[in-house]
Amino acid sequence: MKITCAFQYELYVDETRRAALSRNAGCRRFVFNKALGIQNERKSKGEKLLTYKELAHELVLWKKQPETAFLREAMAQPLQQALLDLDRAISDSFRPKSDPAHKGWPKFKAKDIGDGFRVPQFAPEHIDNANGRVKLPKIGWIRYRRTRAIAFECANGTLVPGVVKQIHVKKDCGRWFVIFTVEFEVQAPDMKALDVGIDVGVVHAVATSDGRFYDLDTEKIRSIEKRIAGLKRKLSLNQESRKKLAKLGLAEPFDKKQPSRKRRQLKERIQNLYRKIRCIRQDFHRKTAHALAQEYGCVYVEDLKVKNMTASAKGTVANPGKNVKQKSGLNRAILRTGFYSLRQTIEWQLLKVGGVMISVDPRGTSITCPHCQSRDKRNRPTQAIFKCVNESCGFEANADVVGALNVLRKGRTGPSAHNKKHIAHVVSVGEQGFRPKDSMPSMGTALEPRDRVVQGIPAL
Repeated sequence: MKITCAFQYELYVDETRRAALSRNAGCRRFVFNKALGIQNERKSKGEKLLTYKELAHELVLWKKQPETAFLREAMAQPLQQALLDLDRAISDSFRPKSDPAHKGWPKFKAKDIGDGFRVPQFAPEHIDNANGRVKLPKIGWIRYRRTRAIAFECANGTLVPGVVKQIHVKKDCGRWFVIFTVEFEVQAPDMKALDVGIDVGVVHAVATSDGRFYDLDTEKIRSIEKRIAGLKRKLSLNQESRKKLAKLGLAEPFDKKQPSRKRRQLKERIQNLYRKIRCIRQDFHRKTAHALAQEYGCVYVEDLKVKNMTASAKGTVANPGKNVKQKSGLNRAILRTGFYSLRQTIEWQLLKVGGVMISVDPRGTSITCPHCQSRDKRNRPTQAIFKCVNESCGFEANADVVGALNVLRKGRTGPSAHNKKHIAHVVSVGEQGFRPKDSMPSMGTALEPRDRVVQGIPAL
């Protein structure tokens, strides 16, 4: 089967190469914004939008004009890729809103936000992974921190080499990274027999149907968030004090495009702290997903609508919301854990080892008894405790584990109308070569029962 992976390494750059990378990223951003401005103007006048080929012809003319002659110093491919990205973004904005690929009209790119560029065409000898260096057009050889080989690790531990399809260079918190997109041809692994249901939450990030918990280090993240809040106050005071001094004639007027050295340092410190939170979350997601993928062949998850779950409860002036502060805290906790990113990581880790992830309807999973199937809000008196109010049952367990048990039951009893689309997608992926269709479990029947059962939890 064919599988595509991305390998990211940090670049070792001096001031000369740093300036060259920033110049190429800036030219790429300039071309995107200039082309978007042309499209916006034509759209406002009701004229036909330019195609990619027409914009590419304009790019050739821009390089010949004296005021934009600096574009000739940049690599040609990133500038062309910027026009392709704009053309694709405009096409996605015209898709129906019901289409998952639908996006809004593209916006102008800001400086220092998502700076980077792509090089889709290059010679294979321009990547020297043995010595940890890559050659970029008009820049030359740049060394990178070789933390691992560019190879796919199979289930049996063997490393399979691949073909690099694309090079992506990006800037993150003042540091430059190179990302290699690599395609591998590997043998499809056998699917494991065990299945599990998982419940994601705020107190326990992941709870499994066999009684295991995977927790994110939220205390460390909260401490970093407090430091960020303090630095943001300093950043705000820096702007206010600068304006006051400017009124007295003791300082230059505040200019957002030309920030002071202190303001730049504060912004860099805030960005680095945000990156630290992102790394903590990504590390948890990958380790949790890897642990699940190594043991289970099928993982059932709730099909949660995170965007709706984290919607604001403020309401309007006419209809003000209720419990706004509590809802705001819950939204922060959900976003801190990263439900959707965790789900994507689990799906990817399962795909690499021949497993499958299936979404189920989340309705009623937290208040339904897995023993007698009685559904009552009183079954969950607190966040952590589940106690069935049915007198003939009286089942009691951790509420998150009960939710995972109900997810497992829904997944085993067959696809509902809520998850047929997702299962059809998984089957189609298998037919394309990622996973043989006949190696998938039957969604209408249960898999082989587990040999071990945690005490106090009913076996399904």
